Amino acid sequence: MEEPTPVPTPLLAGKISLQQLAKTFLFIGVTSFGGGLTAYVRRIIVENKKWMTNAEFFPGLALSQALPGANVVGISLYIANHLCGPRGVMVALSCLIAPPAIFSFLVAYLYFTFGTLPAMESILKGVAAVACGLMASMFVESARESLKNKMDIVIFLATFFLIKKGHLSIPYAILIMAPLAIWYYRPRKAEGEGLKAEGSEK
Repeated sequence: MEEPTPVPTPLLAGKISLQQLAKTFLFIGVTSFGGGLTAYVRRIIVENKKWMTNAEFFPGLALSQALPGANVVGISLYIANHLCGPRGVMVALSCLIAPPAIFSFLVAYLYFTFGTLPAMESILKGVAAVACGLMASMFVESARESLKNKMDIVIFLATFFLIKKGHLSIPYAILIMAPLAIWYYRPRKAEGEGLKAEGSEK
């Protein structure tokens, strides 16, 4: 299946039609495989379509990872709402979920019918390797945009060790690290005073 032709010039939020949105998310739903789908979504929306910038995309990715539910669904709803509002959310969600749901039903039937065949086991192992590669690519892209200073790296490593070594569930790790991150990035008084001084000079 050929990918839809990208729009030649960047479009701002509110100028994407529901038809364009539906066509794009239907394409994503049909052609997305394995894990790490947020990397695939980013490549289409940010790099190919240029409908959003990395600065707009990654906050939505952070929210979708911090909230319950599948990351790819969360980031898709964020994108659709940003571009087309509530109607866009319904369109994107339908186009994103319908194709995989149909395919999953068919694959589940084939797996439980022919799952003992050696060829089927080999196919599943290959798909798992591809999924790991997609997730790794998303990690690299996220790290480039998010890890800007030493504190970012400290928060990243602390969260990693809480989950990997401390065996904490993700919600508990978020409850521990989110307040620290929010406190560190809170607006500083010096910044506020500088803005006031600048305003008084004008």
